[in-house]
Amino acid sequence: MADMAATLDGCAKGTALARAKAILLDSDGTLVDSTRSVEASWDTLLGDEGAGRFEKHYHGQPARRVLRLAMPDISEERLEELFTKVEGYEIASAGDVEAFDGTARFLGELEEAKAALSRECWAIATSCTLPLFEARYRPLGLPYPTTLVTADQVTHGKPDPEPYLLAAQRLGVDAAECIVVEDAPGGLASARAAGAFVVSVLNSASAETVGPLADLVIPSLADVSIEACEGELVLRAR
Repeated sequence: MADMAATLDGCAKGTALARAKAILLDSDGTLVDSTRSVEASWDTLLGDEGAGRFEKHYHGQPARRVLRLAMPDISEERLEELFTKVEGYEIASAGDVEAFDGTARFLGELEEAKAALSRECWAIATSCTLPLFEARYRPLGLPYPTTLVTADQVTHGKPDPEPYLLAAQRLGVDAAECIVVEDAPGGLASARAAGAFVVSVLNSASAETVGPLADLVIPSLADVSIEACEGELVLRAR
């Protein structure tokens, strides 16, 4: 675990920040802003169940794990009932989701890099199920990942490393050869446990919170670019 993550302070435009074979991206809180939808949906559900409100540290974790954290004594049957209910709330409010500044450009650069490298070089690993990811992501018109790992494709979700290990495997690279971009402590812990170079954006947590879990902290994707160079991806300051 890093003691002090690097930042963009003092970095000139074009400075190379990291090199990798591939880049793995979280979606919610990293590429798209779903905070309002997430928190409203969960506050409604948890309030109805007398289980408080959605806590900050729940961000980035699969829904079933959040239910177990919020209601430790919940039965499996009731958990599945509430999972279906909260996912319905979140899908119904997916129209509130927007892409963060810089997301469309950054993903466009990744598509250009993929063409230059003549291979798949990026993936999304999300704690959403596929239906929820589709409801949030498709309407935004963003480049769609050929390689996608969703919560319903793994046995252990974030903060376990399985989502990022699986994404790297599907791209045919080792996770240690990847850059992961995340926003929440659970996702950052997942990426670090997978052995990746970990970049945190500051869309949902403070630098003090994410710094110990990241190798590099950046304000947002608007502050970096990505390009293909000598068979690799190079992350640069903008």
